[in-house]
Amino acid sequence: MIIMKNLLATFLILFSTYGFADEVKLKDLNGFYSSGAIKSKSIVMILHGTRGHQNLEIITSLRDSLLENNIDSLTINLSYGIQNRDNDFLPCDIEHTHKQSESQKEIKLWYEYVKKMEYEKIHLIGHSRGGLDMINFYERLDKNNKTSISSIFLLAPISDGWEDTIMDYKEKYNINLIHLKNEPTKKLSINFLGCENATVYSDSFLDYYYIFVDAHGFQAHEDIYDRALTLHLVNTLSKVHIITASEDTIAPDTYERVNDVIKFRKNIELHIIDGADHFFRDIYFDDLMDIVLEVITE
Repeated sequence: MIIMKNLLATFLILFSTYGFADEVKLKDLNGFYSSGAIKSKSIVMILHGTRGHQNLEIITSLRDSLLENNIDSLTINLSYGIQNRDNDFLPCDIEHTHKQSESQKEIKLWYEYVKKMEYEKIHLIGHSRGGLDMINFYERLDKNNKTSISSIFLLAPISDGWEDTIMDYKEKYNINLIHLKNEPTKKLSINFLGCENATVYSDSFLDYYYIFVDAHGFQAHEDIYDRALTLHLVNTLSKVHIITASEDTIAPDTYERVNDVIKFRKNIELHIIDGADHFFRDIYFDDLMDIVLEVITE
């Protein structure tokens, strides 16, 4: 009995100190909400990268580190067209009909869910392609909703444009993508989101990859689909923090490209963490969190 009381006391102390984390459902979508014993003034929405999920190491590390610093968070799984998608990588051996533009609608649903919680500040974090998803989502908000976003962090974001993709597919696979946009219903067997010889329809492929770069180095989809800006960061947000890794082999050109854009967009703050890889593993994660916490807690 004494042992049980001690265990209960320990549990209550831990619970009251660290708060809780719990799975949440929104329609057919999965999320994970973490909150301290006392609700924080800010909440951070965190999004995974290509074909990923909310239990990836970098996502759970962000969630745990924020909670340790008394900052609430919500991590989410993009569905990719799968109801209540598991916390696992999206398989390659499926017929890919999902679209990036559909992911925007899901992020908006989670944003509306968070807004109802009445936090004073909402921050956005997106890793890799999730960074592009987050900035695309932000760009689609109306002016009033944009003012509720206090800061955006893009962690090692993908930055390839359509011309880069054309060149890459020509060199690696001897595939010419030039006329693909004229064949939206064509069924392809092609490298798609890191999947070799994936089965995907051309309209889904283009929704992820058909991105052009304008004269100022900004990226955008043409209006053939829903407009979805990536590095076209508007001045209604005081700071967008782009954090890159010196040893990144997945998005190795992002730092240089963003560095060229800074002269046109003064609201971008560019960081590079020397020695880090695309996932900011090991000691480099602490450097990443130092940047995030300095902004969120100021």
